[in-house]
Amino acid sequence: MSVNISRDDVTIFPLSAKHNRASFNCTNHDLNDFLKNDALENQEQMVSRTYVCFYEKQLVGFYTLTTDIIEVKHIEQTHRWDEYKHKKYPAIKLARLSVDSRFERKGIGRLLLFAAVGIALDVSNYVGCRYITVDAKQEAIEFYEKHGFIIVEKTRTKNEPTLYLNIPTTVERMQPAESLDMLD
Repeated sequence: MSVNISRDDVTIFPLSAKHNRASFNCTNHDLNDFLKNDALENQEQMVSRTYVCFYEKQLVGFYTLTTDIIEVKHIEQTHRWDEYKHKKYPAIKLARLSVDSRFERKGIGRLLLFAAVGIALDVSNYVGCRYITVDAKQEAIEFYEKHGFIIVEKTRTKNEPTLYLNIPTTVERMQPAESLDMLD
């Protein structure tokens, strides 16, 4: 049986050059390569921001955020279309989220997702940001749906379909302890 790692046992930092990323190894080569070779450069170019998660001084996961937009026509049709005054809405894109393979199924992915949602909630208090989007790897779709993300049907057959989370709905659903103080 796998034991979950608690929020109190991990520390999340914005990625910096001082963080040793060499030992990180998830099951996806592209995610390993991004963290080790591109994440810092993307930050320097102000394209994205990566956050790294440590447990007992080991790098166990990371996530990367950037900006995005979502078109109203892609939003689930159960919403009333006349409630939307714009054709496109601002979003925070969860560009990458990965857990070291040695720490899978211990709750790290959930902790990272809640930390990312916490940042999006915080950003939405300062600038327009209505949605969180993610282009999910096929093996991660179920994980995101379990946490309230909705798939954009038009993208379902793509290698990395787009999913989204409506921030106002999320605020109603989530408890503040899970979403807002993840980066203290």
